[in-house]
Amino acid sequence: MKCPGQDTKFWDRDAIFDVACPSCGKTVEFFKDDAIRRCPHCHYRFRNPKLDLGCAEWCPYAEQCIGPVAAGAAKKHES
Repeated sequence: MKCPGQDTKFWDRDAIFDVACPSCGKTVEFFKDDAIRRCPHCHYRFRNPKLDLGCAEWCPYAEQCIGPVAAGAAKKHES
């Protein structure tokens, strides 16, 4: 069982959104917890402008849930 905060079936419709690639302008789909995506058209990598790590920013079990690297990123994003 996944944590409800990280389980996509509990996300609202704003959790998945499109962003224009800063390099070529084509549409790139992001999920709220994607830190970086690569444009499928020009292969440019860029950060998620709406990054939302949800409960991973404060939950004491974040490391067990999403892994130590992602949990560390969530804690840095918080401050």
